[in-house]
Amino acid sequence: MGNTGLACGEVRGGNQVVHAAIDLPGLEGTLYSSACDGPHGGDIHYLSVCGSGLLTRVCLADVAGHGDAVAAVGREMYGQLRRSVDTMDERRVLRAIDRRVSTTPLATITTAVMVTYYPPSRRLTVSYAGHPPAWFYTAASGTWAPIDPEPARSSSRGPVGLPLGTGLAPGFTRRRIPTSHGDRLLLLTDGVLEATSPDGEELGHAGLARLLGEFGGPHAALVDHLRAGLVAHTGSSVLTHDDVSLFVAEVVDAPPGPALWHVLRNRLGSWAPRPAGDIRPLPTDGPLGDEVRPTPASSEES
Repeated sequence: MGNTGLACGEVRGGNQVVHAAIDLPGLEGTLYSSACDGPHGGDIHYLSVCGSGLLTRVCLADVAGHGDAVAAVGREMYGQLRRSVDTMDERRVLRAIDRRVSTTPLATITTAVMVTYYPPSRRLTVSYAGHPPAWFYTAASGTWAPIDPEPARSSSRGPVGLPLGTGLAPGFTRRRIPTSHGDRLLLLTDGVLEATSPDGEELGHAGLARLLGEFGGPHAALVDHLRAGLVAHTGSSVLTHDDVSLFVAEVVDAPPGPALWHVLRNRLGSWAPRPAGDIRPLPTDGPLGDEVRPTPASSEES
């Protein structure tokens, strides 16, 4: 399985199947996404790094549909994420994406989880748009727990935390989480929770909690452990019930040196923005199982 890093100001991703080791500022992890029917599915994944090479953003989304609808949502998400690589608050990014998605001719309901990580302060923030909760592993206690959405303020007007594309202009909340070396983060789509056993029982949050509690290995092996758990639960090595996406990351040492030094080096160095239409998908390597049908790298976003 190859290792994927991002340049300053870069956004990468799409809706293709992928299994890749990910190296981001202050985070090391694995991204896995499989489609239940064909090489492209309804799950979308994007990773970005700010122009200073410090601020990291990860987004998983689940589009209610396939084909042109996913492509349309993917284009809007990519365009806004490029414009927002330096935006600290992911709530602003979600609001902007919601406006863009709601006004497209192929607007469709899309759930999303968006995470921002800033290594100098080891601060992680999580926002949801109607998406299943992320999970957080505290290394000090050796325990996993879901990251519940931050409650909306009593002064909030209108709906909060709705999926993207409803046309209702919802607001979004942000959960702030201090992190330490060795802590871990898990993002997922509902294809994980809705994996169904032969007798009709969904894995659900309880089943996911059991799988996480059973795991004691390195972060790089967690995706394989969870996928094996899905296979065991469904009784099938081919996951055809839904698209399945997982992102696992562990907090590692931040890039050495003062944050200001990185800002000056990366802003004043030789970095140049990538053209707006140049969307690089993540690699599709590593043994994913029979359900994964890798496709060659393409400049298309979906």
